[in-house]
Amino acid sequence: MKIILILSMLTISVIAQEYKAINVKGDVQYQTGTSEKWLELKEGAVLKSDAFVTTGENSSVKLTQSGNTVTLNELSALSVGSIKKISTDELLLALAMEDMINAPKTNRKGSSSNTATYGNKENSKVVSVTSNDFGAMRLNGAVQLAKSGLKESSVVFAKETYRKYPDTKQMAKYRIFFADILNEKGLYDEALGEYFEIEKLKLSNEERIKVESQVNAINKILLNN
Repeated sequence: MKIILILSMLTISVIAQEYKAINVKGDVQYQTGTSEKWLELKEGAVLKSDAFVTTGENSSVKLTQSGNTVTLNELSALSVGSIKKISTDELLLALAMEDMINAPKTNRKGSSSNTATYGNKENSKVVSVTSNDFGAMRLNGAVQLAKSGLKESSVVFAKETYRKYPDTKQMAKYRIFFADILNEKGLYDEALGEYFEIEKLKLSNEERIKVESQVNAINKILLNN
């Protein structure tokens, strides 16, 4: 019931959302609704919120609505429904929903089940990549959401990607990028939890120094509050 309530609150602003595709360059494809068929995205096409867009190598497209524009560069994937401005409070609701979805399922004996459900992975035939690559393409799309000013939505899309494509959790540079957004938004507990998880990954010296610095800085903030 809680998941349904949170989801309904987050999707109200998505209803009837449409974006126009402009400056289409190269291999850009889209999929609508539950269809498994990928179609060529043409200049001027209007996409509804249930559409999913991918770009191939050396390809790009701009998705625009009422002056708001997101540029999807090469080897990226993005749900049109994720292109929306949400508040920090709505981000917290979305993170809470992800936590509930990811919570370990228990059997009747009270122990956790080993079965994990990550949802349906989008068809990736058209761009000839493995599912792991497609996960990285989604994270590229999430980064571009953030760079277009939709940082809260980018974190939600990234979190969904981690769930549907678990191997993407090992991609430290992306994990750090989105943890930094949580920190920037003042969501210190959430950011700290992310950094703790990132510390378990294989990191470069530069990445490890940055993560440790962020953890220390947040701990000082929390101790002073």
